[in-house]
Amino acid sequence: MLTMHKMQWRRLDEMLGGLRPPEGCSLEQLSRDSIDQVTTLLGKWYPDIRVGTESRHLEHSFYDQHVCLQGESPDQPVYAILGRDEATQEIIGLLTLEKNVRGLQLSAAMGAVEPSQRGLGLGQFGIALLEQVGRGIGAEVILYYSTLKMARAQRNAELRGFKLVGLVPAFDVDAIAPNTVKRVYEAIYAKVLVGPEKIQLPDWNALIPTTRALYTHLFGQHPSASTAEPMTVVPIPTSAPVPISAPEARHG
Repeated sequence: MLTMHKMQWRRLDEMLGGLRPPEGCSLEQLSRDSIDQVTTLLGKWYPDIRVGTESRHLEHSFYDQHVCLQGESPDQPVYAILGRDEATQEIIGLLTLEKNVRGLQLSAAMGAVEPSQRGLGLGQFGIALLEQVGRGIGAEVILYYSTLKMARAQRNAELRGFKLVGLVPAFDVDAIAPNTVKRVYEAIYAKVLVGPEKIQLPDWNALIPTTRALYTHLFGQHPSASTAEPMTVVPIPTSAPVPISAPEARHG
């Protein structure tokens, strides 16, 4: 029987390794006595958080049941990191990381920055931190879900070497205007942390024309493409859209 890797959370300084936050910012693991302040700040910084998957970050029960808090059990699936202004010690950001132990995956559940601190490098640092922690705890793939409401998050992912692997329609609900909530698209980025010897490519003959085209667009020519069996293209009627589902996860 294969032994399952636990992807155990450790002390923040151990997981950071040599990675350092932007100048003027310090990091710490979220403690229980900071939860009330964090939930209040999130509602002020980020009003849209009141709807959709990220809204769980406003609920005290989320931290009780799912978050690894400072000095408490390391077995919870979510790890929360606070950013503070070194001069004032005010909280200026929160990043939550979520692990899938069975799949050896790590993703950013949410990232939020105090409005006056945006554009100063914390967002890009958060993606670097996501990768650093993933490598440190034994993740084999990192997933990053990005909003399409702003270009910065997408650029940050690509600058860190993450690859755009898809756009999911109606992925989550979001407040797009006052009193208006709709389902929105999100981008999925991935970074693989293992070598090709651990990855099984899909059987080219098992792919239909649309998945073949998407594979080629994303990853280049498949090794078996030139010798594959020809396949008849069967068009999908526009009146019969194919439903698409996605796992419950969220961008940083």
